[in-house]
Amino acid sequence: MKILTTRFGELEVNKDSLITFSNGIPGLEQYTTYCLLPADEQNESPFFFLQSTEESSLCFILADSFSFYPNYEIHLEEDLLKELAIEKPEEAMVLSVLTVQESLQDATINLKAPIILNLSSGKGKQIVLSKDFQIKAPLVSAAEGGR
Repeated sequence: MKILTTRFGELEVNKDSLITFSNGIPGLEQYTTYCLLPADEQNESPFFFLQSTEESSLCFILADSFSFYPNYEIHLEEDLLKELAIEKPEEAMVLSVLTVQESLQDATINLKAPIILNLSSGKGKQIVLSKDFQIKAPLVSAAEGGR
């Protein structure tokens, strides 16, 4: 299927690779279908784009939370595991939304509300953790060995 995007132009997306957020993403509940795009062709980068298939201008920049915060630990509730059809830990992909103002030097990562994906089942959900994680944790200082 082809989708039109503001950032990437026209994209060919395999229907099997679509991710459905049954209740949307908080604040954007009307958009439920997305595709996950790696930031580089070799798929070696910790960065991804989460592009809406329903709204061409809706695209999030995501990062692998653990690449920047190796001690980041979260507990996924049993209900969430069932909802996303996650049976083994390796089926879960945990990504965090980035806010990039002018450059990656100033970027922040939202550790409080990660996006949990099961690429096998095509299901995803953004959750809000009860733990005291930062919504705007610095990205660069973390990558340089901070917290």
